[in-house]
Amino acid sequence: MDLSVISVVCFFAIVAFCGAVMMVIRDLVITGDGSAGIGLGLGRGRSFRRTPNVFDEKPAQSITGRIDQAFDRLILESGQEMSSMTAFLMLLASGLFIGGILFIYYDNFGIGSMGMAVGMFVPLLIWMYYRGKRLKEIQEQLPHVIDLMARAVRAGESVDQAVELIGSESRGVLAQEFARCSRQMQMGLSLSSAMKNLSRRNRLMELRMMVTTLLVHRQTGGNLPVALERMANVVRDRLNYRRQMKASTGAGRTSTMLIAILSPIVYIIMFLFQPEHVSVLLEDPVGKTLMVVAVTLEIIGVLWVVHMLRHDY
Repeated sequence: MDLSVISVVCFFAIVAFCGAVMMVIRDLVITGDGSAGIGLGLGRGRSFRRTPNVFDEKPAQSITGRIDQAFDRLILESGQEMSSMTAFLMLLASGLFIGGILFIYYDNFGIGSMGMAVGMFVPLLIWMYYRGKRLKEIQEQLPHVIDLMARAVRAGESVDQAVELIGSESRGVLAQEFARCSRQMQMGLSLSSAMKNLSRRNRLMELRMMVTTLLVHRQTGGNLPVALERMANVVRDRLNYRRQMKASTGAGRTSTMLIAILSPIVYIIMFLFQPEHVSVLLEDPVGKTLMVVAVTLEIIGVLWVVHMLRHDY
């Protein structure tokens, strides 16, 4: 292998890794409101201006814009304390690291490209796991939070005071979100705007139902404690239904996962250890066509099964 190619791959991998490390340190040191750690000498004073994010933008019309916004939402909804640029540099560093090692070891551009794709896909899976875990935690905490709000309003507290009470007395991810809403209202934001921002940050149907209930009550009035108690019961019923649905479709979801994972794993193993057996698929035009058709059909099948097994409605 040409030494210049190895040097270029190593250079880009080192640059991406160093950039990701520096931006992670920056995200950890500098807080979300623009201030910096006191003992590090990096701050210029506290700033009350919030950094705009993807939730402040209008939905993109182009495909590339939608992909960028989906990636930004994934990072924010996963709860990771990093910017989207930091996450992208981590993706690039991971892909260059794994792909570069495979490219240098096997001296094959196809293997290196496949390793880079796998290296960039693994962090995405990790962030998707953290996002699902965070949203599931919010769903589990929501009935208790709604009951606490109903009791606070029934005791004579206003909705603003109930939101502040939940943020200060409760624990968990949802309590942090309500504490953020309370700080926004203390800075002059209305309850309606704070609740709308809450539903935009956490795209859950149950949370949207609660926000809609609060907004309708703010405009038309009514017995809010009774409405919140009924809302808590509805959320619990939805959670129970979701658990029953998950248990009923467990076999189908497991078989779909096995079908989706088995063939790529077998192909990667054959490609790495016995490349002569799969070289026809990469060299012959008919083999390339069959390869593209097989990958396309498998993706369509997996997406179709996932669509049928969805129960978030």
